[in-house]
This record gives sequence, structure tokens and C-alpha cells, in this order.
Amino acid sequence: MESAQEQQYKKMMLTPVSRLIPSLAWPTVLSMMTSAVYNTADTWFVSHLGDSATGATGVCLPVVAMIQAVGFWIGMGAGSNISRFLGQRKNRDADVVASSATLAAIIAGLMLSALGLCFNRGIMESLGSTPTMLPYAKEYSRIIFIGAPFSCLSFVFNNLLRSQGKSFFAMTGIVSGAVLNIFLDPIFIFYMDMGISGAALSTVLCQVISTCVMLYALIGKKSMVRLGKGAVSRRIETYTLILSTGLPSLFRQGCSAAATILLNRAGGVYGDAAVAAMSVVGRVNWLVGSLVAGFGQGFQPVCGFAHGAGNYARVRKSYFFSLGVCTAILITGAVSCWIFAEEIISMFKTESHLVVEIGSTALRFLCFSMPFSALVILANMLLQTTGERFWASVTSISRQGMFFIPLILILPHFLGITGVEVCQAVSDFLSAILCSAVTWRFFRKLGK
Repeated sequence: MESAQEQQYKKMMLTPVSRLIPSLAWPTVLSMMTSAVYNTADTWFVSHLGDSATGATGVCLPVVAMIQAVGFWIGMGAGSNISRFLGQRKNRDADVVASSATLAAIIAGLMLSALGLCFNRGIMESLGSTPTMLPYAKEYSRIIFIGAPFSCLSFVFNNLLRSQGKSFFAMTGIVSGAVLNIFLDPIFIFYMDMGISGAALSTVLCQVISTCVMLYALIGKKSMVRLGKGAVSRRIETYTLILSTGLPSLFRQGCSAAATILLNRAGGVYGDAAVAAMSVVGRVNWLVGSLVAGFGQGFQPVCGFAHGAGNYARVRKSYFFSLGVCTAILITGAVSCWIFAEEIISMFKTESHLVVEIGSTALRFLCFSMPFSALVILANMLLQTTGERFWASVTSISRQGMFFIPLILILPHFLGITGVEVCQAVSDFLSAILCSAVTWRFFRKLGK
């Protein structure tokens, strides 16, 4: 009788990609969407506390992004190597990477907590908080920093499960915490009168629950990797492998955080309403993008197994199938956001006409470039999963780092508030062109 590990290997290598990728993707799409919904719900509930509180969540977004960046850095670095090791049937090496990544996430999370709590006020001011937003930003971020170790672990465990094709268990962990967060938000914010602190506390408690659920799945018998104290590596090369492979994720999230800081500063010139409006647009963009990111996470383990086994035709087939599906999703999202732009923004702040005006204009600009985002997201996932570290790093920083940051520094000087509103759309167009060229180069090289 075949072992569970052997059955999983055959499933990953022999099932047609048109059936396998959707079967792996729907749990990750659901978990990403649920996560995006509960983050959007945070903004919706907090918006009832006023523009300053809503803007404060936008100011704190880089903090959340940087904690996530560290979790993704370690998690994606471990997950990409685990997929290839399992494709090569090197299960012991996969166990070592998984256990070592878990230890690294705990240490990194504790360090982030200590730094954030010691320098909280200075960090908030440097992120673009206005004097009216600062009290809210300090309250919110202090609790988020306390939960940093669990946040890092949740992203690492999520990637460890997805890398072996166990996306359903990863989804269970994310969804369980996200759904609970939606219920706890109004209780903590309004019923217990905790204000913006209640939103942060709800988020952290749900991260703890998600982490515990995913840990339970990882130590179960069906997991292809085994976590254990004895498998934790004492060799620096193991951690170098994990961190160097995960660098594109760190670059991507780090650039996203820097871009948000500069966006808040650029919007702050036009008042709290502008910061709040761009924060809401960012949440909506994140919600639509989560569909593509979730589907791409179903593509990654298939790509990793195939590349590790040397089946390059399967790598190519899985990429183009995923690109077609993701582009169709984004076209649908762009059309919907264009038609209902005012209604979408009004859901968050109906009494502020300026927030709706600025936000709906920025959202419509974004609709023009939204379908091309699939080229950027999938290029980065393809290159990182196959171990193309340099080009994966280039594509990961292209959207927010290489293009957005220079544009947000330049365009508002010439176009005013319109420069702030149009910046992300222009950046997405330029990064799609670059990522298309890099992907073409990759497949040309792969063919040889």
C-alpha cells in the first residue's frame, strides 16, 4: 500500500494542471479573500471613529506590511526550497528547512516586537502620521507590534503547508482567524468601547488562533514535512538558503511599505481625507489582487514540484494556464470597480464627500492597469519558485520600488492630487512591461 507521501507526490506530478492548480488554488483564494475581507472590515469599522482614525490605519499599514515582509521572507524562502526538495524526493532536507524556518520566525518576531514597542512614537511620526492621527496610530500599532511573533509564524506555517500541496489546511487556519476577527471587531471597538485599540486586539487574537490551527495541521500524520527540535539546523548554510531564496518577498513587501509611507506623506499635504481615501483604495486593490495572489499560490507548488523533477514542459503549461485565469479575474474586477467606484468608496465613509471624490477617481485610474497586474504577480512567483533569485528580486521590487517610489516623488509636484491618484496605475503599466520581458527570457532559457 502506498504511503500518504507517495500518493501526494504522484498527485503533484501526474494530475493535469488544469485540474490540479484550481484544486490547490481555491483554498488559497478563499483564505486570501477572507484575509482581505477582514482587513477591509477593520477599515470599515474604524471609519466610524472619524477620518483621523481611518487615516491612522493607513499610516500603520507599513508596520503590518513590514511584519508580513519578514514572515513572507522566511516562509517563501522555506516553501520554495521545500517544493523542490519534495520534487527531488529529499524529504529529510525538507524537514530541516521547515524546522529551521520556524525557529527563525520566532526570533525575528520577538525582535520586531522589541523594536516597535521601544520606538513606537518615532516610527509613527516617520511613517507620515499627522498630529491628529498620532494618538490613534500609537494605540493601534502598539498592539500590532506585540503580536508580531504570531504574525510571522502564521505566514511561515501557511507557506510550509502550501509548499507540499496542503492548501486546504492553510486555508482552514487563515479563514478561522479571519471570520472570528469580523465578529470581534464590533464587539471590541464599540460594545467594549476600546476604539481603535479594539481593532488591533481583534487582529492579534485572530493571528494567534490561525497560527495554532496551522501548527496542528503541520504536526499531523498527513503532512509531508515534519517539524522537530532535532531537525533544526545548526549550519549557517541552511539559513542562508532560506533567506536568500525568500529575498524577493522581503524586497516586495519592503518596497510596498516604503511606497505606502510616501503615499501617506504625499496625501497628507491635502489633509486627512486624502490619506483616508488612498487607504481605502489600497484596501480595495488588495481585495481584488488577493484573488490573483491566491490563485498564484496554487500555481507555485505545482511549478516547484515540476521544476525540481526536471519536467519543464509542465512548468510552462502551469504558468500560461494560470496567467489566462488570473487575467480574466482582473478584467472582471476592473470593470466592476469602474462601474461602482463611488458606491465602493462610500461603503467606508459615506459622510465624507471629499474621501469619496478622491477615492473614486483614484480607483478608476487603477482600473486601467489592473488586468496587467497578473503579469507582475505570476512572473515573480514563477521566478522565485524556480530559484531564479536575481530576476525574482528584480520583478518583486519593480511595481512598488523601481517605479512607484520615483513616481510618487515626482508626479504630485506637477499634477497635484491627480499625481497621487494616478501613480499606482502608471507604476503597474511599467512593471508589467518589464516583467513580460523577464518572463520571456526565462522561458527561452528554459527551452535550451
